[in-house]
Amino acid sequence: MELKQLSDEIRGELSLMVSKGQKNLKASLSVVELTVAVHYVFHAPVDKILWDIGDQTYAHKLLTGRRSLMSTLGQKSGLSGYTCRSESEFDPFGAAHGCNSISAGLGLAVARDIKGKRERIVTIISNETTSTGQVYEAMSNAGYLDSNLVVILNDSRHSLHHKSNVDSRTPITAISSSWSKVQSSKTFRKFREVAKGLTKRVGKGLYEWAAKVDEYARGMLGPTGSTLFEELGLYYIGPVDGNNVEDLICVLQEVASLDSMGPVLIHVMTNENIGEPKKMSETGKNLDGGSSNIDSLIARLGPQTYDHYFIEALSMEAEKDKDIVAVHAAMRMEPSIELFQENFPDRFFDVGMAEQHAVTFSAGLACGGLKPFCIIPSAYLQRAYDQIVHDVDRQKVPVRFAITNAGMVGSDGPVCSGSFDVTFMSCLPNMIVMAPSDEFELARMVVTAAQIDDQPVCFRYPRGSIVGIDIPMCRTPIEIGKGKVLIEGKDVALLGYGAMVQNCLMAQSLLSKLGVEVTVADARFCKPLDIKLVRDLCENHAFLITVEEGSVGGFGSHVAQFIALDGKLDGRVKS
Repeated sequence: MELKQLSDEIRGELSLMVSKGQKNLKASLSVVELTVAVHYVFHAPVDKILWDIGDQTYAHKLLTGRRSLMSTLGQKSGLSGYTCRSESEFDPFGAAHGCNSISAGLGLAVARDIKGKRERIVTIISNETTSTGQVYEAMSNAGYLDSNLVVILNDSRHSLHHKSNVDSRTPITAISSSWSKVQSSKTFRKFREVAKGLTKRVGKGLYEWAAKVDEYARGMLGPTGSTLFEELGLYYIGPVDGNNVEDLICVLQEVASLDSMGPVLIHVMTNENIGEPKKMSETGKNLDGGSSNIDSLIARLGPQTYDHYFIEALSMEAEKDKDIVAVHAAMRMEPSIELFQENFPDRFFDVGMAEQHAVTFSAGLACGGLKPFCIIPSAYLQRAYDQIVHDVDRQKVPVRFAITNAGMVGSDGPVCSGSFDVTFMSCLPNMIVMAPSDEFELARMVVTAAQIDDQPVCFRYPRGSIVGIDIPMCRTPIEIGKGKVLIEGKDVALLGYGAMVQNCLMAQSLLSKLGVEVTVADARFCKPLDIKLVRDLCENHAFLITVEEGSVGGFGSHVAQFIALDGKLDGRVKS
């Protein structure tokens, strides 16, 4: 009863944070009982508890001495939105973009075995991250190494493929709950191992027959797909009611009591809607006007962001060109992208957290004669770099990368910061790299990308609000590698890239009041660079300042390399 009361109090605290608008804590609300049970059975920080996704860790933070700091979540000098090794000894490994906990947990388990220690390693993954390849690579290696490792699959009953008339939930019945307890019991595990040993002694044929019977029986009693984990070498237990703290503790205690068990996967079913404040959502409604009602895509979204204008522009192009398709990879979809899915259901593909697959899948679509726009947040695109290099750029496959959430992302922290895409995309030999300075330029870049059919192209845009300019209905493509001068001066030249052009305009306005005449130019392209524009700025100004939102090796580095090779640093200009 005390643990149930504790769970209710934690859920109440998290719900209060939701009502204050601090964070979307839906994922953490679903794992309250699981978190309580894990900390009750295992003894952190001696035992290591690893989480796959930061959004599920807030109950864990409350239980590990950080309750008084929860109001600072995601703020400067406050708590991280993810598990963080430097923040607490209860965070043995940092949760990033998902799918890393089994690999890291297996590393900790093998290090424990080599050093002769006895701590237990527990990793919690979600069904959102089971769409990623690294999860299965780690499971396969865990099965081969046979180190003691507990993997808990938190199944919040999400699916990439929503079917309104099909309930994909695995029911938790009295029989399945009892079977999970039997599976996890020491007696059953020992009986199973003894039976295996006897059949091995009798003969290979009987052993193989018994193994098939065992697999068939467990497959009949377990949910669909449960034998996959057995094939990878993990002992499967489940399903278990993830919101019943008593059932969870019973299963976890049995697993924890085994001295030599190898890798175990415990499948728990949780409900994300428990304790969640009621909200009305407009995005769940169907469009009235069918695929031609593009205006409704924007009208229903409230405050406008770059995402909205990207989807509006992409929708207009998709109306005109039936070969345009969209591939989306990320943990969740923005409402504007969901609306594109509603409007073009047969030309939209959401692959979840499978960025590598998304890139190569897009390459295949392009080779098949379609025009794919591959929509991936900047921080997540990093995971697919090998596919970008070998499956797209090296073969000059015309995939169009729409890089969302580029640049700094505020409260989402460094894990989701899109700082490196300009650097790692612009060094590729065949990639066109561009960035819009406002929503109108973004719309034109969508048109431009749609017309490029002989090489890959990417454009990045930030998560924040739009500039707020009037957008003409006529949206012409941009000449490749062509920037433009917005304001002419004679003292200093500010060459902005992407959203930072707006900062250049604000700086110009301030400096003009001090008598400094400033030229502001919009580069548009990092690659190919507008060589004529850069030369003109160097020849007519004493100072050239590049302004971007990224890392070393990005736009500024490309400009500096060009003017150094072109001899422009030998004159009066300082860069």
